[in-house]
Amino acid sequence: MEPNRVQAKKGIIKKDQTGTPLTEKQLEAHQMELELTKEHNRHEKEMRTTELGFLGWFFGDGRNTLTFVALMAVFSGLLIFAICLIAAYRKPTDAQFWSDAGLKALTFAGTSLGYLFGRGAVASKK
Repeated sequence: MEPNRVQAKKGIIKKDQTGTPLTEKQLEAHQMELELTKEHNRHEKEMRTTELGFLGWFFGDGRNTLTFVALMAVFSGLLIFAICLIAAYRKPTDAQFWSDAGLKALTFAGTSLGYLFGRGAVASKK
């Protein structure tokens, strides 16, 4: 009877060493860890979206916000300049006023463009 007990113990040890139950538990644990990570990332994304608000959603998280605002200033200055040119063409009597306003808008766009290039030069030196 004793040899049967020894063989039985060896059989139990061999079953444990195959790793079948252990790998299933490891896979379940790994899957659970992935689900927890996924939920954590979803929560972080939702919190970030809530913190940024509408303007943050439009402009970004802050790394490129200044660049976007400067680009909007360039495009709005060029748009105002074009509107001033059209207004000066349609009303030649007020052409001097529209010319001055257009030059100011063009100066604003040029200054914004200079800021963009100056910011890029400073960032490339760092």
